[in-house]
Amino acid sequence: MLNSIEILPIDGKFVVRIYEDGEKTEIEFSHEDHARSWASGQNLRLVNTVDLASHDLAQAYSKPATIHPHATHR
Repeated sequence: MLNSIEILPIDGKFVVRIYEDGEKTEIEFSHEDHARSWASGQNLRLVNTVDLASHDLAQAYSKPATIHPHATHR
């Protein structure tokens, strides 16, 4: 399932529903503008997370691996 965000009017409230990595999160707001503002911030977070992951992968595959003999693995 793709990550997504939706705003739903439920019982006079506004519910922001986020699907992220197969998990569903819902946050309830009394005012639509607050729900939209929060959802917008979460959308930026999700997009930036995907962009950063893609960028890190692209960098990892664009140069040869470096082996550090004294590096510790945790």
